[in-house]
Amino acid sequence: MTKEYEPDDPMELVGVELPGDQDQVLEDIVQEYLLMGWSPPAIFFLFQTPNYTATHRIYKEKGEAYVKDRIQQLADQWNRGWIRGGNTDGQSL
Repeated sequence: MTKEYEPDDPMELVGVELPGDQDQVLEDIVQEYLLMGWSPPAIFFLFQTPNYTATHRIYKEKGEAYVKDRIQQLADQWNRGWIRGGNTDGQSL
């Protein structure tokens, strides 16, 4: 199916938030970015920044300390074996 061009339709990629368990969403997002090689501070930036609606909502509802601690816990878990085979790069929050 082909969509006709509309001048007022920018065809931009738009993210939407889906309902679900926020703890699971946080974990899934963090693991995805860890898999891509992002550092915990870079991932935390996604939660701090209001432009990233879904992650920022978790940040506002759960609080900075909770989000920071959970990112670090997941990064530590992955660094112990899942991603780097036990070698860490020393970056933490």
